[in-house]
Amino acid sequence: MNVNTERLKTAVVTASIAAWLVATAAGQLPENRFDNLLRRGRWQIPVPNWRFFGPNPGVKDNHLLYRDITDGRPGDWTEVEITRDRPWYALVWNARNRSPKALFDASQDTISRSVAFGPELRLVTLGSGYQLLSRYIQRHLPHAEGASHSQFMLMQSYLNAPGDRQINPVFVSVEFPLAEDATPDAAAFPLAA
Repeated sequence: MNVNTERLKTAVVTASIAAWLVATAAGQLPENRFDNLLRRGRWQIPVPNWRFFGPNPGVKDNHLLYRDITDGRPGDWTEVEITRDRPWYALVWNARNRSPKALFDASQDTISRSVAFGPELRLVTLGSGYQLLSRYIQRHLPHAEGASHSQFMLMQSYLNAPGDRQINPVFVSVEFPLAEDATPDAAAFPLAA
């Protein structure tokens, strides 16, 4: 009798925790269809509301592209891979996420400044995000032989419908010098010193 009671208690506790975890997962879905179901009637299930990404989740992917200018002629755009495939242990330890996160944050900063300042390109170039992106492209990416300048573009893409991806250019930088001995213009990069 004692063994059966212990098994019954274990089964009840396990089933309760499993039901609570399923209800919690259902409560975190982007759609709100389960919210009223979980809070209806005499038996309300107390689930936390931890919807990730706040009330306005991100639905657009950012893309960073750059091209070199050789003899005054622009080359083809090349996409910079911002995010990489993550190993299975990245849920716990993801030390390699710092660089992609910095590029993503710099892209977001530049996009938000370009939206805020509109045609005032100089005000966008004063931002730390813009400066980080231009320096990263200047110093850490391969360039065409004989290229004197480079330029970057930020694009956003999102699913319009299943199988239909909409791509929109958001911002195009000014051309900046690539020569290693060239120092950035103080007017364009006042915070870089």
